[in-house]
Amino acid sequence: MHRRTALTALTLGLHSVAGFGQRRVPAPPAPPADLLALAGQCLLVGWRSRGVNPWVANRIREGALGAVILTASNAPTVEGLRALTASLNALVPAGSPPLVIATDQEGGSVSHLSPPLARFPSLTTLGAIDDVDLTSRVATALAQSLLDAGVTMNLAPVLDVCTDPHNGVVPGRVFGGDPAKVARHGEAFVGALQAAGVLACAKHFPGHGGTREDSHQVLPRVSATVESLRRIELVPFVSVASSVAAVMIAHVVYEGVDRELPATLSARCSTELLRDVAGMRGVAVTDDLEMLPIRSTWGIAGGAVRAMAAGNDLITVSHSPTQAELARQAMARRAFEDEAFRARLTRAAESVRALRARIAAPESPPPAEDLAALLAEVRARGGRRTRVYRDPTR
Repeated sequence: MHRRTALTALTLGLHSVAGFGQRRVPAPPAPPADLLALAGQCLLVGWRSRGVNPWVANRIREGALGAVILTASNAPTVEGLRALTASLNALVPAGSPPLVIATDQEGGSVSHLSPPLARFPSLTTLGAIDDVDLTSRVATALAQSLLDAGVTMNLAPVLDVCTDPHNGVVPGRVFGGDPAKVARHGEAFVGALQAAGVLACAKHFPGHGGTREDSHQVLPRVSATVESLRRIELVPFVSVASSVAAVMIAHVVYEGVDRELPATLSARCSTELLRDVAGMRGVAVTDDLEMLPIRSTWGIAGGAVRAMAAGNDLITVSHSPTQAELARQAMARRAFEDEAFRARLTRAAESVRALRARIAAPESPPPAEDLAALLAEVRARGGRRTRVYRDPTR
């Protein structure tokens, strides 16, 4: 009896300690609420269903979410889109700056709110026409279309310079392959969009035009030196450095800057190249962390921590509030453990808050143009070809 009891106790003890061979590790304590709120203010979150997602609604009420990103799946009609943006704004606590309500409405094939909103011409069409005044008029009309629906930030324009004839990502989405032309039209587009009351986000810094692979699926690598980037890819970004509200960082490895990490996770790209070399002042926004190269290598939560530490201010999780919560928890936990990271997160949240404070209807809105006539003019004058910039040193 004594021996059996001892064996039973030993067996139970082994199970309680090992859990059938594995020691139970207690879950880490939840980060403090103030750090969770701080981390949430640095998130740009989307979801796939119609209406307001419950997690999103709760975070906005708590003052713990900085920005949302919408697509047509959230509201298939113009009336539904207006109702959705009004509902989101109504959740913002009194005394807080407006919520950033963003979308990808570049024109052409990347028009995530078309339908229900009108589809505008691609940047490639505008670049082929090469009339800066027309680009400004189109950007103004696009901004008015977004603002009428309650959208306050456009993840556009694409300022990539197409340098690889085999690029399968940016043709049809860029102004062209001449850095000076892309800069001219980019500056006009940003100026017109923001003058009409919609924040612009230039992308994909420091440039996606020299890649062949799609960063949604694989991690592209570009071998260009910093000097080469200065001469070509950075030219359009430098032209809007002091004016554009935000800039999106690419999931691309630029070997001349950092051989190991994509720009989104690299301080050499997201801080030194972005701020010190290009002089960009706007909020740094990551490309979507749900894209396969980031998700499969670092994980969305791990990628969020690395991207924030590298110098990004707004972390994009475009489709999954569940993943956004994991990213929020991971950033808050790191801030609780690491004083330097907490300071970085605090600065990022301050930058996002300043961005939100810029949201306001323009005091002197530009006059509305007949949209049908404008689009007909573009079609009549339009071209579609993306010319490639050929650099003899590459």
